[in-house]
Amino acid sequence: MTTAITNLAAQERMTADDYAVTALAGYFAARGPLSFERFLSGYYAESIRLIQEAHLTDCTAADGEHCATCDAIRVGLVGLLAEQHTVTAAEVSGHDQH
Repeated sequence: MTTAITNLAAQERMTADDYAVTALAGYFAARGPLSFERFLSGYYAESIRLIQEAHLTDCTAADGEHCATCDAIRVGLVGLLAEQHTVTAAEVSGHDQH
């Protein structure tokens, strides 16, 4: 199977949301690595926010109890902050590629 056929098959399975995300990712990737990293960071942040909001309504852990989902969300948020600091540091040092 060639790459073109594979990509066509993947496009046929895409929902409208998948297509929009793919098109936006391509746009930002073409503008340079830091632009693409900012896109991914924003997409990731919004995903974590949605997961956190949905989970907070369903979480049954009492104060002081550990919840694996809450812990995973916290880890994701910490990772996101670390990534944002890396991108910002690269911009300050002048490594932004446009």
